[in-house]
Amino acid sequence: MLDKSVPHISVAMVNHSATKYPEFSLPEGYSFRFYRDGLEEDWCRLQLETGQVPSMESIRMRFNTEFGNEKEKLAKRCVFVEAPDGENIGTAMLWDGNTFGEMASRIHWVAVLDSHGGKGIAKALLSKILGLNKSNFVYLTTQTGSYQAIYLYQKFGFEKFVGETPENWKTENFQAENEKAWQIIENKIAEYKA
Repeated sequence: MLDKSVPHISVAMVNHSATKYPEFSLPEGYSFRFYRDGLEEDWCRLQLETGQVPSMESIRMRFNTEFGNEKEKLAKRCVFVEAPDGENIGTAMLWDGNTFGEMASRIHWVAVLDSHGGKGIAKALLSKILGLNKSNFVYLTTQTGSYQAIYLYQKFGFEKFVGETPENWKTENFQAENEKAWQIIENKIAEYKA
């Protein structure tokens, strides 16, 4: 669930031991499926319904720009969770990113419908995606409003990135924004855990 009551500030998380992770399974009746042609609309709908994008039009454009020519790669790296009724209710992918100036594996576009929350689906998705990974280093980018997801990512060994400004980070004052973002996140996680 994306909390839009907090300021939106992007952050990065890194994992230097990504081949070691907790393994969780989906609840009974749920199953994994990999991307195939025709699932673009489901993927876009999941991003919209979880509050990560402002409109279907914007996410369709983003999908086409980022993944339109990568269908073979999507079929091996983009995972969906299918509910017992056949609806796709979650997705995540292991993708390549160069936020830090060189290509590296990244957890990308994780989304699970709130109506299926609390069942361990996000945990199982992360286990599945990390199982596709072959390198020790994996990163992800997220935002302050996703502190519940950040709390989960921490359980999988991801840590806040607090180093120098990443080479391809789009902000003018990374250090100050990053410090402010992590203060917000840590306070919200403390409230969430209480």
